[in-house]
Amino acid sequence: MASYCKAFVLICLVALLATCTLVASKEFGVVNTVPSAEFEDFIGSPSTLTAVYFYKRRLQRLKHFLESFDAAASFMKLYQVQFGRVNCDIDPVAAYCDKPDVDMSVFAFRNDRVEAKFALDTMYDRDAIASNIFQVLLSSEVPVLQSWIDLSHQQQRYMGDKDIIFSWQKAIGTYQHRVFMEFAFAYGSTYKFVFATNKKVAEEADLRDAKSVKEPAIWVLHCSEEEKTAKTCRQTRFQHSIVLADVLAFVRTLKTPYYVDMPINQEPTPYETMNLHLVYVATDNSNEHEAREVADKLGRALRGQAGVILLNVDTASEITLESLATDTERLREVPVVAVQLYGQESLDQNETAEKPMDTMHFMHHFSEGPLVEDLEVLLSEHRRSTERKKIIQDEDEGFDEPDFSAKLEKFFADFSAKGETFWGPSSDEEVQDDVVAEAVYRGRYAQLDLTYAPALTDKTFPAMLKEKSLLVVVFYLSWEPRSAAFLSSYSEASLDLKDEPSNSSPLARVACDDWPDVCQLNNVSSYPVTKVYRDGQYLKDYRGMLDTTALVNFVKLLQLPAPVELKTVEEVTNFREHVLSAGATDTAVLGLMGQEDQAEIETFTSAARELQGLFILGLVKDKALAQEVGSMYGSSVPGVVVVKRDDQYQPFKLFSGKIFHKPSLVKFIQLASLPVFPELTPKNFPSFFIQDKPFVILFGGRGEELESVGQIAAAEELPVVFCQMNMVSPASWEQTFSSSMCQMLVFLHWSWSSTRREECLSTLTPMTSQRTR
Repeated sequence: MASYCKAFVLICLVALLATCTLVASKEFGVVNTVPSAEFEDFIGSPSTLTAVYFYKRRLQRLKHFLESFDAAASFMKLYQVQFGRVNCDIDPVAAYCDKPDVDMSVFAFRNDRVEAKFALDTMYDRDAIASNIFQVLLSSEVPVLQSWIDLSHQQQRYMGDKDIIFSWQKAIGTYQHRVFMEFAFAYGSTYKFVFATNKKVAEEADLRDAKSVKEPAIWVLHCSEEEKTAKTCRQTRFQHSIVLADVLAFVRTLKTPYYVDMPINQEPTPYETMNLHLVYVATDNSNEHEAREVADKLGRALRGQAGVILLNVDTASEITLESLATDTERLREVPVVAVQLYGQESLDQNETAEKPMDTMHFMHHFSEGPLVEDLEVLLSEHRRSTERKKIIQDEDEGFDEPDFSAKLEKFFADFSAKGETFWGPSSDEEVQDDVVAEAVYRGRYAQLDLTYAPALTDKTFPAMLKEKSLLVVVFYLSWEPRSAAFLSSYSEASLDLKDEPSNSSPLARVACDDWPDVCQLNNVSSYPVTKVYRDGQYLKDYRGMLDTTALVNFVKLLQLPAPVELKTVEEVTNFREHVLSAGATDTAVLGLMGQEDQAEIETFTSAARELQGLFILGLVKDKALAQEVGSMYGSSVPGVVVVKRDDQYQPFKLFSGKIFHKPSLVKFIQLASLPVFPELTPKNFPSFFIQDKPFVILFGGRGEELESVGQIAAAEELPVVFCQMNMVSPASWEQTFSSSMCQMLVFLHWSWSSTRREECLSTLTPMTSQRTR
């Protein structure tokens, strides 16, 4: 009996020990548990830095830190920093575990010795942990300046040799500091990085806007272009908030030329892929020398904000001038400096806009001081006015779409169907604060079939580029919740796109935590991101919704010619009907031209390639056939017709602009593809919001009421977005409003002035009242 009791006690102790081990492992996730016998080797490993936490007590307040420590460990793997933990309860390292309160700090080791010790209250989230570790990692390469004299010494040291990137940071341990140190790690061999936590360093060094900035800021000191004997370096201030993607875009611009000559034959400039404003310095032969001096000075002054292009109107072709502006005579009024803000189609796009700043888009003077001031005021005003739109666009590329949310729920459903349970520190299930992280956490054991989306390495990625004419690659972080969620859609898409004869698909993947060099070479700065390569060259990013159907449709459209050449009426009819019935896109675009319309054909072909993956464009190059097809829609030749599948109020729309102006054509197709009176959903709302128009929303409504508003919308006589929301049944609306009459609500854009709102309402009210009465 006694032996039985001893055996029972032993079993209980083993079970308790196993439970404690499971709990500790769960709380630390991917962080390695370091056995005491291997501790000395671990902290003396070739890794540049090692962060260790000594786990002693299971305290509820440590829960958030442990999660953040785990996340930081995965993130810092990209920078060859290893994280570990020692379980002082089970396998202690006596030299540390015997010390009181050792579990209230994180230790940083380098070459067997303690390099730094951080109190837990300074390691409050992933960014704080990564920021502090970066500070130790780069302590000798990125000095912390104490005064403006230190900054002056840095300038003298690197004068004529290397540019300095200086930042004022509020503190070490913030997101902004982490981003700055990431760039110092990546670009430390190209630029000298320094920073200060005392704002007076920037102010007393007379850095631009230093006294007015409220948030952390970055300046570039262009010391490499100065003479060795110079006292100070010319400076450029980074104008945006310190966000990883924006800083990356800014740093890329630092190596572009100060200005370029306008390319012939509409060839691309080095600024096209950098999301920059464009400043054209227009001149003729007689003023070219002066214009080049102005272009050089503007290029230096606007570094990182705008690309400067010298345009000689005496040598530029008429097609080149017409591609820049509708009113080419304004460009010929040399000397002139003209601005094309990022996202605008042409130089004179906003000539009819109501904002006062638009009068500055053409500046007829070459006086350097006032000209730079005028341009900077214009760019600053534009930056402020587009901030809200940028937020909406970011959300459009985010993860809150209904299809994506449903995918997350499927993670949990698949897992629960297996009858598995969760274990944890208590009987209550652990719940993540982020809904995406929660869904992925619940479905973390779900098996994905990624057979037809193979994982690539630094060796297989170049080989795959050569092998496949079309390659679609998702770059992701294996620990990051949104990446894990998208991989489920990606897995299903690879199965749908599998080619039976070759037993493969165009899809592949790269885990950036395993292959950071591959991701860096492909300019990956956010996760997940999907990039398209054709014939071994980068083509574009996928910016659609993160669900299976949208991705499959995108890839299927990429596999079709751009454009499709149509030679008979039957081919035109089949093309239109097949495209709209196949479901990959709701829009068929027809280009109707003759052989003599070469400029229009070239522009249409270029637009088709730019829009490939989103729309399919068909091209008729026979004038007689084009006229026959055009007569069906009332289109002239050359002409463009956008045919829509699900727009009963406007089944097609004709392009009325100049076809050889590609930006206008591309924007027309994008806008014309939208229905004129759609049901408003979270999925399509950003596409309409970004048009900067007020919304007229019909709640409820029946046949005649819908038809009346639809006809008004199709007429496009009002500068508004008409849409409908069928939130509840018509009966409920009758009870709510005690009336069978449909209800209309007008939302005016929040950035509009009160005068503009009143003018719109005065125009809109009589028409809507008459039609809906």
